[in-house]
Amino acid sequence: MVLGLLSALLTSGVVRAQGPPRGFWPVADSTAAHSRWQTAETDITTNSVATNFKFLWKIKLGGTPAASSFSEPLLFPGLITGSGFKDLAFVADAHTLYAVDSELGQMVWQKDFPSGANKACGNLQVLAEPPQVINFGARKPGAPRPPPQAPVAPSARRVGGSAGGGFFGLKGVYVLTSDGYLHEQIMATGLDYAPAVKFLPEAKGSSFALNINDKVAYTLAESGCHNEPAAIWSIDLNTPAYTVNSYQSQKLTLAGLTGPAIGTDGTVYIVTGGGEHPNSVVALTAKDLKVKDWYTPSGAGKTLDAGPVVFTYKGKELVAAPGKEGGIVLLDSKSLGGADHQTALADSSVMSKAAKRGDWEGLATWQDKAGVRWIFASIDGPVAKFPGNNGPAPHGSIIAFKVEELDGHTALTPVWISRDLVEPAPPAIANGVVFALEGGNASTHATLYALDAATGKQLYSSGDAIESYTHLAGISVGDGHVFFTTHDNTLYSFGIPLEH
Repeated sequence: MVLGLLSALLTSGVVRAQGPPRGFWPVADSTAAHSRWQTAETDITTNSVATNFKFLWKIKLGGTPAASSFSEPLLFPGLITGSGFKDLAFVADAHTLYAVDSELGQMVWQKDFPSGANKACGNLQVLAEPPQVINFGARKPGAPRPPPQAPVAPSARRVGGSAGGGFFGLKGVYVLTSDGYLHEQIMATGLDYAPAVKFLPEAKGSSFALNINDKVAYTLAESGCHNEPAAIWSIDLNTPAYTVNSYQSQKLTLAGLTGPAIGTDGTVYIVTGGGEHPNSVVALTAKDLKVKDWYTPSGAGKTLDAGPVVFTYKGKELVAAPGKEGGIVLLDSKSLGGADHQTALADSSVMSKAAKRGDWEGLATWQDKAGVRWIFASIDGPVAKFPGNNGPAPHGSIIAFKVEELDGHTALTPVWISRDLVEPAPPAIANGVVFALEGGNASTHATLYALDAATGKQLYSSGDAIESYTHLAGISVGDGHVFFTTHDNTLYSFGIPLEH
C-alpha cells in the first residue's frame, strides 16, 4: 500500500528531487520574479503546438466579474483530495474563489466571500502555496530520519502557519478580499484553514495580484477604489504578529497588475508612475519596504504600463523594466541606475509611436537551450521600425529581444515583432513557444496565438473558438495546457489532448 502510494505520487509529479514538478503556476506571472516562463514544460513544443494543439474545454464560473478586475488562473497539480489526485486551477471573481479540475474542466468546489458593506472594485486576489521541493539526496546514508511532523490541531492553525503532517499535510490557497482581510483556504476542499487576518487597513477592492517570498506576502493597491491611495503592502506570515508594512507617497501610481517582482535576495521591485520617484524603477527592502535604490530615465515620456522582471544573466541578477518612450531597459540589481540613478545597463531606445499607453502591458523572459536570454514585451499600439516583421501591427504586438554582449557592453538586440494584436496580454513562454492572447474588445472576440519564440512565426490560432473578449486577463501554462478567463467570466483551456 505504501509503495503504491509513493509510486502514485512520483508518477503524478507531486514529489520530485531538486525542483518542483511541471504544471505549477502558484502566483501571477508564474514566479516571484515575474518571468512568465513555465520552465518545466515538456509536452508543449513548436512541433506539437503546430500539429496537435487545440481547444479543450471551457466552464462558466459565475456572474460577470468587476469591469476593472485582473484575473489569472493559478495552477496546482497532483493535489491529494477525497476524490484522488487532482490538478486544480484556481480562479477568482469579485466575490468567489473557484477550484476547477484543470484536466476535465469540472468544478471541484467554490467558496463565496460576501463583501458586506465594502463594495468590491475588482476581483479577489489569490495566491497558491508554493510547491514543496524535496531533495532525496540531502540525508546522508545511515543518518537517522528526522522525527515526523505532527499535524497542527485545528484550534492552533493560523494563516501562513505550517499545516503539518509532513509533505502530505494540508495545502493552502490565500485569498485577499475587498475588506482587506487575508484568508487561507484548504486547497482540496475550500474550507477555512484558519481565521482570516487583517492585511490592508481599509477596504481595497482594487488591489492587484499577490506575490510571496519567504512567507512574506505582497500586493499592490491602486488609487481610485474607495478613495484609497496607491501603495505596496507587505504582511509577514512567519509569526502570529502578522507585521504589516507599506510604501506609499503622495500622488504615487504603480505600473503593472501582477504585484511587485522579487529578487533572489528578497528585494522588492516596482515601477512607479508618480510620487517620490516618478516614472522610476524602485528597489525596496524585503518585509519593511524601505527604499534601497532607484532608476529614473531622463525625459521618461510615455513609458510602458508594465511591471519589472528579474532574472540571472552571466552570474548577475538583472532587472528588465520600462524605459522612456515605450522602450525597455536592463538594470543591474546591485546598482539600478548607477551613481546618478539615470544610467541603465542596456537601453532598447525609443520604440513607441503612440502618445497614449494602454490599460496593461507586460514583460517576460526566457532562456533557450543554447543559453541565450530573451526578453519579450506586449505593446499596445504601434512601435517604431522593428526587424523580423510578421506583418503590419498597428494595434499592438509582442516584441522580442536577445540579451547580448556587444563591444564589451550588455545590449538588448531587437529580433522580431509579432503579427497585429488587439489589446495583447503579456506573453507566456513554454519550451520555445510564446503564447500571445489577443484580448479583443466589445466588438471582437479574443484569440489565442502560439508563436515560435525564435522568430515570432505563428504556429497556432484559436480562430473563432473564444466567444467573448478578455479584460486584464493573464495567461497561465502548465502540463501541456494554457488557461485564461474572458470578460463573461468563463475559464478556457487550450492545449495538447491527453492520451487515454
